Amino acid sequence: MRAHMNCIENLPVFGAIVLCATAAETNGPFLDALALIVLAARILQSLTHISMEQTDRVASIRFTFFFTQVLCMFAMGGLVAISAW
Repeated sequence: MRAHMNCIENLPVFGAIVLCATAAETNGPFLDALALIVLAARILQSLTHISMEQTDRVASIRFTFFFTQVLCMFAMGGLVAISAW
């Protein structure tokens, strides 16, 4: 399972959320903050992946950054859905 986590790319999901937010004219500081957290977590996930020897501990750290991105995208999607409602 760990080897396949790197195959899951969330850029299309993030792009879809941004597209929907734009179409719904959703904006605000909370949405902006979530987007910045997604970006920071993605950068940290990638840096962890390329700069450290891959151990179970490092994989757990990478997963934490990945999971942070997923949670933020769920929150962003929720904000967009509420705004569009």
